[in-house]
Amino acid sequence: MYLTLEKALKLPALNQVEVIGGSQGLTRVINSISIMDHPDISRIKRGELLLTTGYVFKDDPNAQINLVRELSKRGSAGLAIKIKRFLSTIPPGMVEEANKCNFPLLEIPYETPLSDLLFSFTYELVSKEKAKNDGKGSFEVFHSLLNGENGSPNFIPQLQEVGFDPDRPYILLLINRTKEEGDGCFSIDRMLEKLNRTGKKEVMYWNIDFNLDGQLVILQGIGKVTEEHLLLQTQSIAVLLEGLIAEDHPGASLSMGLSKVKNEIYNMKEALMEAKKAILLGSRVNPTNINEYASIEVEDLINQIPKDAMNRYVLSMIQPIIVYDRENEGELLKTLETYLFSRGRIEDAARALFVHRNTVKFRLSRIEDLLGVDLKSGDIAFKLQFSIKASKLLGD
Repeated sequence: MYLTLEKALKLPALNQVEVIGGSQGLTRVINSISIMDHPDISRIKRGELLLTTGYVFKDDPNAQINLVRELSKRGSAGLAIKIKRFLSTIPPGMVEEANKCNFPLLEIPYETPLSDLLFSFTYELVSKEKAKNDGKGSFEVFHSLLNGENGSPNFIPQLQEVGFDPDRPYILLLINRTKEEGDGCFSIDRMLEKLNRTGKKEVMYWNIDFNLDGQLVILQGIGKVTEEHLLLQTQSIAVLLEGLIAEDHPGASLSMGLSKVKNEIYNMKEALMEAKKAILLGSRVNPTNINEYASIEVEDLINQIPKDAMNRYVLSMIQPIIVYDRENEGELLKTLETYLFSRGRIEDAARALFVHRNTVKFRLSRIEDLLGVDLKSGDIAFKLQFSIKASKLLGD
């Protein structure tokens, strides 16, 4: 129901337009089209296809490359340049950058008026939109629910039109770019399509453009799927996406946040907040790119404590070993955290720390002396765990 560049270029009116670079990005969906002789990057919308004569950047190679890179980052559908007016051919630098980013770069023949192309694309977009509204509906219902709206009786039939079952559990996956180096620009849309071709169809997903820095994906199991199975499938998809991006773009890295599994459609806004917090807090407490809100829910509660009060409590509980580690390049705090995480099992802690059990016993004895506590006390163990979690949120 959606118009991709690949489909559009098969239309008779567009068969003279040639793909010069970024051919792997032809699955990008076209949401709108515009003619711009002076491209204003800040106003480009996701899914917008840009037609231009290239006048404004014809003599500036750096501007040419930056334009391709920035359009790709903003999720533009592609860039089509009319040649032999201001540019005899499309510059090699633009082609190279387009290939790096898998960003479609198109060449429009001199004989083809831009207005004719605009009409052809617009006609197809209008036709697709009409077919979509007559059949599968629109993703606007997701926008309403993500904004916290809950009063419309039309939400359920609108969700059903796009294939979403209001009676089944769902989960949100938020994907943020955290770093780009070299050829680190990429399309989440293309990665999801690539994942889809692997045949993993135990879940359905909807990639939502919701004015976020990253990409929001709503996932729901196919058939009778338990909450636990849906969570496992989403975890697997997140890991696969991370691997696909690392394989295609070694210079790029992501942070991903998963909400808790939800059963009510009116909890979608809450799920979005959870996915955001999973990224924000997860990156501060776990050295991983994928974090679940369920695993940092305690940290979220702790984070709501006033920072001054939290800092005073942390210092009152574990300051002596923080100072000791700083002055002696020690690992008492790490040992304590691992020991508590291992539920007081010295053998497990030693295995996790890659040290002898006697080393752990010696360090624990030193910790008890410095803090003046008995680590076998359940109350003390809870307070120490709380303090360690809080110290990570404070940045030690």
